[in-house]
Amino acid sequence: MSPIMDIFKTGRWSDSARIEDQRLQRLRDMLPTFCLKSRAENTLTQYRYAFNAFCRWCGAFIPSISALPAADEQVALYIISIAKDYKSSSKIQLAIHSISWAHQLAGLKDPCESALVKLTKEGAIGETSKPVVKKEPITPDHLKLLVQRYKSNNLYNMRTLCMCLLGFAGFLRFSELANIRLMDVSFNDVCMKINIVKSKTDVFKEGHELCIARTHGDTCPVHTLEEYILLLGVEVNSSDYLFRSLTFCKNANVYKVRRDNRPLSYTRARKIVLHAFGEIGLDKSKFGLHSLRSGGATAAAAVGINDRLFKKHGRWRSEKAKDGYVRESIQDKLFVTQNLGI
Repeated sequence: MSPIMDIFKTGRWSDSARIEDQRLQRLRDMLPTFCLKSRAENTLTQYRYAFNAFCRWCGAFIPSISALPAADEQVALYIISIAKDYKSSSKIQLAIHSISWAHQLAGLKDPCESALVKLTKEGAIGETSKPVVKKEPITPDHLKLLVQRYKSNNLYNMRTLCMCLLGFAGFLRFSELANIRLMDVSFNDVCMKINIVKSKTDVFKEGHELCIARTHGDTCPVHTLEEYILLLGVEVNSSDYLFRSLTFCKNANVYKVRRDNRPLSYTRARKIVLHAFGEIGLDKSKFGLHSLRSGGATAAAAVGINDRLFKKHGRWRSEKAKDGYVRESIQDKLFVTQNLGI
């Protein structure tokens, strides 16, 4: 049994005797499942991996030390071990979150709340932190260049163009973009609506209806997507993924969608999009798939989009997360001192 499930054998769980009333006992048996569902699937996977690594580290010593409950000093030593071995502040943060989460689940005292652990964490992060090099955002002018180069009856080119226009207009994360199916998209005279079934911040799996307006220009994402879907030649309301692998048919000199219904991988999509950026003269080392999401956010911030609409459109849960995607122009940065009255 994995250490994650062993959590439900200790602490509050080990002290509980079985309940005589079978109806209550059946409900109690479901508690671990519901507790685990308090975190998003991806977060749970990361916590499981990180906490298992901590358990292995504790078991490597003679005699082995307890991972649950863990003493604050051993957690502090583990943080130093991670800092020395990986030199990664993100691994340190993940380790602390997973250890804290495991102790909370078990109803045990959280060693990560100790001043010793907090001070060690600050020191280790200071030791391992590196300057963050953020990718540049794509701009509307970049998209216009992409349209000039890629808009055609070529399925491969139109797939690239649609990924860029949708990613920008919808502030889409790659995981959201890749998982759009044809049946998730609907069109009307004013806009298109995309049902975002699964999103990083959608812990309760409520879904999100993303509305993208018809702009009636060359860079209109709605019209471009309609053209792309016609070229796909597939059932409009099917469960097929919107962005799939293509096959080049030499005899007909055209691209066709592959039969296997799988979305593009992150690696493949990144290669395709970066190639397109290079084709319009951009330095590919300064851009990435996130440049589309940050580009849309930056363009929205520049025209003063209402903050509530801004966050809802981009599916951000916090101001900090949202602001991290916006790149201010030099005019915005100068605005503060220009208005100090000096």
